[in-house]
Amino acid sequence: MAEKQRIYKALIMNDYPGAPYADWIKNGKKTIETRYRTFKYRGDIVICCGKTNSVGPNAGKALCIVELWKIRPMKKGDEHAAGVRFNPELYCFLLRNWRHFSREFEFAPQRISGAWQSLFDISIPDDVKIISKPNIKPFPEKEE
Repeated sequence: MAEKQRIYKALIMNDYPGAPYADWIKNGKKTIETRYRTFKYRGDIVICCGKTNSVGPNAGKALCIVELWKIRPMKKGDEHAAGVRFNPELYCFLLRNWRHFSREFEFAPQRISGAWQSLFDISIPDDVKIISKPNIKPFPEKEE
């Protein structure tokens, strides 16, 4: 019997000097991602660290899986969890249910036009196990 394909939606963010956003999400320091655009998808996403614009060991790698459960306009109280200053033009992507991988792996780059803000599909290699991280707590917001 064939094994189920492990294909997930993925989102790219970068690790900048002094602001390693992808790493902060991987380690639970950043529990809200911010974007200028939104989309309808809710569910599991793989957090990937961009290769071209990132610094450090995460560049070009898939880092973790989180559940994107809510998107809403940014509030002043989101600054700490988002790792950015308040901007009323930003949307907050609220994350929960962290899972890490048993080993790091590179993801295939995606061709896009314009600013990168959207999701793409990524396949998890067969030998990579997905490990729950219940110790990482999400931003404390109630479900509606």
